[in-house]
Amino acid sequence: MYTYEEIINQANQLERTYEVVNNQVFSENDADVHLFIGCGTSFYLALSAARYFQEVTGKIGTALPASEVFMHPDNSLLKGKSYNVVAISRSGTTSEVVAALEMLQKRSNVKTLSVTCHGDSPMAKLSDQVISLEHIKEKSVVMTQSFSNMLFALQIFGAKTASSGVDLSELKQVPSLTSKLLEKWEVTKPIADNLSNKRFIFLGTGLNNGIAKEATLKLKEMTQTECESYSTLELRHGPISIVDESTVVVMTSQSSTETLDQELVRDIQKFKGSVLVLGQFTTDFSADYVINHGGTLSDRNNLVLNVPHLQLLAFHRAIKLGYNPDEPRNLTQVVKLKLS
Repeated sequence: MYTYEEIINQANQLERTYEVVNNQVFSENDADVHLFIGCGTSFYLALSAARYFQEVTGKIGTALPASEVFMHPDNSLLKGKSYNVVAISRSGTTSEVVAALEMLQKRSNVKTLSVTCHGDSPMAKLSDQVISLEHIKEKSVVMTQSFSNMLFALQIFGAKTASSGVDLSELKQVPSLTSKLLEKWEVTKPIADNLSNKRFIFLGTGLNNGIAKEATLKLKEMTQTECESYSTLELRHGPISIVDESTVVVMTSQSSTETLDQELVRDIQKFKGSVLVLGQFTTDFSADYVINHGGTLSDRNNLVLNVPHLQLLAFHRAIKLGYNPDEPRNLTQVVKLKLS
């Protein structure tokens, strides 16, 4: 299956992405705001990429769905502010992203950077600069290694913008750490195969909030499962009312939030829900299922390591339910709309 192969082989692609982006020279940009845009998976990627960029550079980074930019330009782009708009699309042909870039070409206060797997695409041709990951050629409909690699590319871009050798050094370790984690490709299979697990809730804070939203989308796309995503501690503010013995909560954790995350795990278990936690934390951390990265990277550079097993959870679940992950219901690889 295309989807499985593209998930399981993404470590090699990440290594190539590091080489491509680390060797690329970018024009300096002193914009007031760095706005990351995309649709669907690419928007969730934008959420995490913007938070990473802001943290590593100290410059304002924010994210919007691409459609918001051309549908509501006056409250998407402030007058008197300069922008660097980072547009994200696997195909480079996503209608809303192309429409946003066409509109932005008319604005003198905006520079653009496109991140895509197709450097000759309409989106790339509309941009001032392009990160083109030509080595990513997915056949699958759902985005897997393209998500990981475009996010990774933007982390490297952010670290280069900040001239942060420490971050670049840590990011260089991500491909080998991903390869090691993927040796245990079946670790989420028991959760996926348990059909008494009816409801899935994905949690993540900070940089990982976009990852949690993307994991939710992957499960929906591959299995048609109704699932939800929240900022981690928001679960207590209403959503915890639906937690019961049929609920699996999937949480991305990090060293800076470990204590609060552990307390929430206990609360979820008190209401008979089960919990899968992914991240880098001490060996004392307790949950029903734990995937510990076991590395020494800082929280912000661990980001991509969470992705493969979340994708595999959706893949294993699809197989158990009898769905073909390569042919998800109602979906196509590229969304093209008539917008004029």
